[in-house]
Amino acid sequence: MAKEKTMVDSMGQEVPIKYVSKYDKERDRIVRKIHKRFLKARADLERVMEDSLADMKQLAAARGEAGIPIAGDRGNMQASSFDGLITVAIAVRYEIHLDERVQQARDLMLAYARGLAKQLGGDDSAALLELIDEAFQVSRSGTLSISRVLSLLRRNIRAKEWRLAQKLLAESIETRRGKSYFRVEHRKDRQQKAEPIKLDIADCWPAATK
Repeated sequence: MAKEKTMVDSMGQEVPIKYVSKYDKERDRIVRKIHKRFLKARADLERVMEDSLADMKQLAAARGEAGIPIAGDRGNMQASSFDGLITVAIAVRYEIHLDERVQQARDLMLAYARGLAKQLGGDDSAALLELIDEAFQVSRSGTLSISRVLSLLRRNIRAKEWRLAQKLLAESIETRRGKSYFRVEHRKDRQQKAEPIKLDIADCWPAATK
């Protein structure tokens, strides 16, 4: 006897097809068709990226053979078509992080500012203490403002404790490679502004429905 055909519902239970409504069958069919289409588009995009990166690698080799220097070694690269109307580029973002030595630097700076305030008093000492507090203030997400913290390196204070704190702060800086972006821009003629080709599904709504 042939096994009765079933469909699995949202609870993971097998339901005989004869008990599944016509609408639910159609809903399932359409959703799966869209899902399959998106998976294919994703695979196509991955191939586009893989092929484009291989092309850029080939272009970098051609530059080397032609004796054209490649600017830096950070992964950034840009090239244009012969007529200058198409530009392709790889842009690599780098992020600054601070390691655990930033805590030591903070403690030294605060100790120096508090000692100065206790010894001399005055608005300048209080302002320095407030500046340090604000620089090391943690956001709601639990992160420090890198720019505020590094601004303390520009303070020209000659005290031994402060110099040591600045040294620790400078040594705590780590530069890490972040996300890489592949950009393709084109323009119809030299009077037009270059426009990026957006491979963003949200940007692909049919014009009539925007």
